[in-house]
Amino acid sequence: MYTINIFDATRIHNSRKDFILFNVGQDNKIISYRLTNDLTKFRGHFDTFRLVEVIKKEISNGIKIF
Repeated sequence: MYTINIFDATRIHNSRKDFILFNVGQDNKIISYRLTNDLTKFRGHFDTFRLVEVIKKEISNGIKIF
C-alpha cells in the first residue's frame, strides 16, 4: 500500500492516461510520479510503473492518503 496526498489521489483518480510511473520513498510514500500513455518514453526516469486502473482501484479500496 502506498501513501499519497489527497490532491494527487484526486488527480490520479480523474486521469484518462493508461500508465502511472512513480518513485517510492521511505514508508511507501510516493515522492514523484508521471501519468502518461507513452510508457517507453519515461520508464527510465522512474523505479515503478503500473496501470492507472490498478491504482484507481487501490485508491477506492483504501490507499493511505495524507
